[in-house]
Amino acid sequence: MKRYTMPSLSLFHTFEVVARRKSFTLAADELCLTQSAVSRQIKALEEQLGVALFRRLHRAIEPTAEGRRLFESVTRGLQEIETCVTGLRAATVNPQITVAASVAFSYFWLMPRLERFSARHPEIDLRILATDQRVDLRQEGVDVAILYGVGLWEGARTHLLFGERVYPVCSPEYLRSHPELRAPSDMLDQTLLHLDGGGNIWGGVDWRVWLATQGATGQPVRRGVRLNSYPMIIQAAEAGRGVALGWSYITDPMLAEGRLVRPVDKVLETREGYYVGALEKDADVPAIASFLQWIRGEVAENSPHA
Repeated sequence: MKRYTMPSLSLFHTFEVVARRKSFTLAADELCLTQSAVSRQIKALEEQLGVALFRRLHRAIEPTAEGRRLFESVTRGLQEIETCVTGLRAATVNPQITVAASVAFSYFWLMPRLERFSARHPEIDLRILATDQRVDLRQEGVDVAILYGVGLWEGARTHLLFGERVYPVCSPEYLRSHPELRAPSDMLDQTLLHLDGGGNIWGGVDWRVWLATQGATGQPVRRGVRLNSYPMIIQAAEAGRGVALGWSYITDPMLAEGRLVRPVDKVLETREGYYVGALEKDADVPAIASFLQWIRGEVAENSPHA
């Protein structure tokens, strides 16, 4: 084993503080030592090196050429040690990642599946940020985001989870009490549930767009109900308060369970979709890569429209 023949590391630490603060007094305060103790340590270091490290001026000190050279070397060494220590400490702490998604995606799709992720990756501390505002991975404190669009975001690596498929849904009881509801144009005479002020993550599909694409012209006869949260929309639909627009990745399981039904067999499929994304520079970080792999697997196994 190599033995290093050089002064004590504690002397180099004291020297770094003195050279950085350019004052024995300030260095003593930072090191919680007396000024005379700091002065003695610097003198001991100079004697062991055989060179003067500081010029003592009237009310100040300044490093000599040898002092500046040593300061640069000591600073680099301490920085490398600090980087190594930070990495060692981080290795003993569970990695944490923040995943941003819409309120509806978080509530209806992600939350029911998180137990499976935790079972597979118990070492990862997962934080969910539910927001209906668009997330910019380059500016937010977010590691992974569920993004709506065409999959092209600067600096991000993305993967399509599922396309956008939208259709009307209501409760079985509501449909039984409205047997006249058979075609898209019949929606104009129903109580429609509108997502109002729900953020800008949903794209451009609303009742007006959906009806227009199905050839249903005219204005709704009845006054609709406006809610600013998609979970509230679904709750109102299940309670028989009206007809809502259903996004397939949310409402397909509800149809399978019989909680909701489709009053008409018409679907709007757009050219956009829902993507999982992370910054290119972060996508291969182990915890982030594990989440990306897991969510893609969940979609492939559980969504017929993945």
